[in-house]
Amino acid sequence: MTHTSNTPKDPASSIDQRWINAGRDVIGQQVIHPPQPIPSALHTLPPPPATLVGRVEPLKELLSELVPVSEMHRSFRGANETQEENSSSVGVVVSALAGMGGVGKSALALAAGAIAHSKRWFCAELFVDLRGYTPGVEPLSADTALDVLLRQMGVDPEDIPLGVEERASFYRSGLESLSEADEQGRPVLVVADNASSASQIRPLLPGSGGHKLVATSRSGLHSLAGARHLDLDVLDFKAAIELLASDLTTHSPEDPRAKDEAGLGLLASLCGLLPLALEIAAAYLKRNPKLAPARLAERLERAVSRVDKLKDPDRDTGQARVLRAVFDTSLSRLDQIEARVFLLVASTPGPTLGTAAAAILTGLPSEEVEEVLETLASAHLLTQPAPGRWGAHDLLADYARHHSHPPKDREQALGRVLNHYTATTGAANDCLEALPGQLVSDLFSDSDAALAWFDAERTALVSAALAAPDLGHIDAAINLPLHLAEYLSRERRFEDLERILRSAQATARTTGDHTQEGRAWNYLGMTLRQVRRFDEAIHALTHARDLHQQTGHILGEAAAWTNLGTALAQVRRFDEAILALTRALELHEHTSAQVDEAATWNNLGTALRQVRRFDESIKAHTRALNLYQLTGQTLGEAAVWTNLGTALRQVHRFDEAIHALTRACDLQQQTSDAHGEAQAWTNLGTALREMGRFNEAIDALTHAREVFDKLGAAHGKAAAWTNLGIALAQVDKPTEAIHALTRARDLYHRTGDVHGEAQAGANLGMVLAQAGKPTDAVQALDRAREDFNRTGDIHGEAQLWKNLGQVLLWLGQRAGAGRAVQRAVELFEESGDVREAALGRDLLMRIQEVPETDDPT
Repeated sequence: MTHTSNTPKDPASSIDQRWINAGRDVIGQQVIHPPQPIPSALHTLPPPPATLVGRVEPLKELLSELVPVSEMHRSFRGANETQEENSSSVGVVVSALAGMGGVGKSALALAAGAIAHSKRWFCAELFVDLRGYTPGVEPLSADTALDVLLRQMGVDPEDIPLGVEERASFYRSGLESLSEADEQGRPVLVVADNASSASQIRPLLPGSGGHKLVATSRSGLHSLAGARHLDLDVLDFKAAIELLASDLTTHSPEDPRAKDEAGLGLLASLCGLLPLALEIAAAYLKRNPKLAPARLAERLERAVSRVDKLKDPDRDTGQARVLRAVFDTSLSRLDQIEARVFLLVASTPGPTLGTAAAAILTGLPSEEVEEVLETLASAHLLTQPAPGRWGAHDLLADYARHHSHPPKDREQALGRVLNHYTATTGAANDCLEALPGQLVSDLFSDSDAALAWFDAERTALVSAALAAPDLGHIDAAINLPLHLAEYLSRERRFEDLERILRSAQATARTTGDHTQEGRAWNYLGMTLRQVRRFDEAIHALTHARDLHQQTGHILGEAAAWTNLGTALAQVRRFDEAILALTRALELHEHTSAQVDEAATWNNLGTALRQVRRFDESIKAHTRALNLYQLTGQTLGEAAVWTNLGTALRQVHRFDEAIHALTRACDLQQQTSDAHGEAQAWTNLGTALREMGRFNEAIDALTHAREVFDKLGAAHGKAAAWTNLGIALAQVDKPTEAIHALTRARDLYHRTGDVHGEAQAGANLGMVLAQAGKPTDAVQALDRAREDFNRTGDIHGEAQLWKNLGQVLLWLGQRAGAGRAVQRAVELFEESGDVREAALGRDLLMRIQEVPETDDPT
């Protein structure tokens, strides 16, 4: 037999397009066409899967290891002959594919073997199933595996020697004989599938001659010296959907469900993106052509155990297509301690667990448990996403939680972990909130260490807080969320915070703990206010106030009044807000909580500023500033400097305002509060703009907008865009200004801030007018006027009427302009702004001197 090849230098790039269908996402699916069956025991690879989805890179990597050295050097015929002869003995001999059960190791190995056969890289491809993890079957011993391979080579069974060493030697000689008998002297490929240990593989090592061995196993086979290891993970989300769709269309080409990406996506997620689980799910869909993917996903989601639900509906497929049986074989290969550690660690709430928590969970010393965890990770029963952190695939976690024989002490073990989380979180929270000189737990050296611990454990802590009620751990169910509130609020993890606080509130109510229920309602109200769900926030804070009044908890009641007043101010119910904040200050006369009192003064100053009581606002902020400085609370001090600077700006005390806002930026940077820093930069940019320092203003506002963008804070970004748009207009960049203000108005609309939308729209209208777009300007101003009216902002509406009058005057519509400005004067007088009312009357007099015309001027 003769054979020619044009194999390129890079073997991984030599995958023939007949074997890989390059479609969608750059070779997103490989269509494997198995070779025509050859009546020879020398080509015994089982058929590969009809399609291999999402495995482009692993397939290319494996093929690059399989390509014979002679193929790699075929284009270098002029090279030194001695070097070429010696090259046949170099290169990786063993490729070890590892991964969890059902991840598709065998499919990848067989697909690579099929491509290698099609390219005629080998004179023979031999296959042996070592049955290392086959449910209900004993693993094949090494001598039995050698017997299988020798028979495939055509060796008479009577000539096969006894003993592993003798058979291994005979096997290596047989490989050499096959190569020598081949006209091209090609090597042999051996695929040893489903190994449970390196001891099964070691006697199968082919020796010299350029032969290749591919071994698959759920363990890493890391003791095989010189082997190239390739770990196979689950599919990515897109490939998982594609696998389901491909399976459906292979069965029925016109199946419309293959185009249901939303339903298939839900199903793929609940299958954990695991190929075997996806294939089983596809089998259910194929069995019932009317079964929608979303409906099957719903069944999986509602199942007590997804693992038990995922078994092939075709009963003839055997245990290899039952997910629990597949996982059982992995567990059966562990010793008693390893199995216990796996079942405990995999069943804990949360995606990962730290080594310290695992030691508490299992009761093992830290060093010992770490070694066991490493063993489980190498067996692909656990993952190690980061040093010192351990997790389990969703389906393996489900398997562990619903195992028929869990560790007898699992309930107590989980209780120990919840106790550990609650106590440590309390200590970390105390460290975050501690004032200078205040004694805290020695668990953390400082607040930075506490923050680092929170960052590492966050997802585990949130999951534990949510799981605690079902585990019957009342202390963790209530206190863990309360201890997490300050940290999650700082990190703006409001979705997580809302979930755990609602859980804490419900548990506290059920157990009759009204004090803790009031705290949960208070934190919940603060959280809802941060995400601008003001009606819900006011409802929650009213609950908190009432509960603390009932229990006589003065400090809790004061905190609830403070937060309620802040929420009322944000819905522009300023009179009620000022009353609430004043009530909080009255209660603080009976407490020694200076930090809480400072927060109340700060919020009162903001409410007073909104009703244009600027002098009182500045006094309130100054009082808050003094208290924060007295207690050394830097984070609160930074927030006050921002608000004080804003109030000073509004009474045109610009130098003092810029000093205050610069100080705010510096302190926010020190405290690593990116959101607070961006707010300070926004207000600083506004002050600089009003001073006429436009370039500095644009730089400050651009920086603020970029920070808000990174944080995903749409409302803050809208404020930065608004002020940036005004500054750009003032440096005669109308196109950029219109873009900025339009962006701001859209963002305010998206966040539900009607007042912010009105402010952005009012400024947009003026810029459009200046840009020579009067019709667009009038439309923008009219929309903004309606928004101001809806919010009850008399002063804002007055300013809008004044601006609208100016635009109408530019259009030469004197009568309309006069009516608009007259309305502005009336509203300014109603709001108590004497200065603006006087300016409005001056404008009204000038309007009366302008001749009426229908043409724009």
